[in-house]
Amino acid sequence: MSEQRGPVTVGIDGSADSALAVAWATDLAGRASVPLRVVDVLGAEEAETDWGRQMAEDRVAEVRRRLDAAGVSYEVETRTGRPAEQLIAAAGDASALVVGAKGHGAVEGLLIGSVSQHVSRHAPCPVVVVREPADAAATRVVVGADGSDESVAALSWAFAHAEATGAQLRVVYAFRTSAQSPAVLSGYVPTNVGDEVAIAERFLDDLVAVTAESYPDVVVTTDAIPVPSTQALIEASQSAALVVVGSRGRGAFEGLLLGSVSQTLLQHAACPVAVVR
Repeated sequence: MSEQRGPVTVGIDGSADSALAVAWATDLAGRASVPLRVVDVLGAEEAETDWGRQMAEDRVAEVRRRLDAAGVSYEVETRTGRPAEQLIAAAGDASALVVGAKGHGAVEGLLIGSVSQHVSRHAPCPVVVVREPADAAATRVVVGADGSDESVAALSWAFAHAEATGAQLRVVYAFRTSAQSPAVLSGYVPTNVGDEVAIAERFLDDLVAVTAESYPDVVVTTDAIPVPSTQALIEASQSAALVVVGSRGRGAFEGLLLGSVSQTLLQHAACPVAVVR
């Protein structure tokens, strides 16, 4: 991607979602012309037993076979320790850290594993949490924007991703009427929802235009919607290849590392989610 040239780093653990993450990261690295770094983390129990070490060797060998067949430039790094901590450490120079939504250690019934949650909160780079999309044929990237610093970073990352992958981009600004709309935030009291939406559309167009100038080849559409952000973005994820959000939006409390919208999307989105900070 044009903004960051570091490697795409992906964590593996042999789970089905881990395999999806490797495929997703491989495709991104190839399209963005950056290296791929595969990180396999052995837990303490694995590292201390013959069977654990053999399982790790087997999954690394399988990943190598797949990547050799794909013809991409890659490196494989094996670490020992807590998976989330080691993945975060390995991502210090990464353009993105990619993980599966659930690994082998995830509790049955949870929609996202503890490792994915932790790296989404603490990684020093954008984190992509991969799951099977509801619409396998979807190619459009959806990004949430509300004017916060984090959402501006997400918007920039989404444009760069769309440019690298050739995807169309849909920018969604969802807001609660008479609470967080641009009209009310600017001190104006609208007389009806239509008036409020019109002001929100102008706000969104101005916001997008600043970044769009740097990506003239990206086809972009905008939607200002008077519904809660999580509802709008979860619905949009049903027909998206990727949803991109900032780690925190306007409504996030000071001190939180991940906002409620990001947390909810990681749990309930119907496609991969990128969290940008």
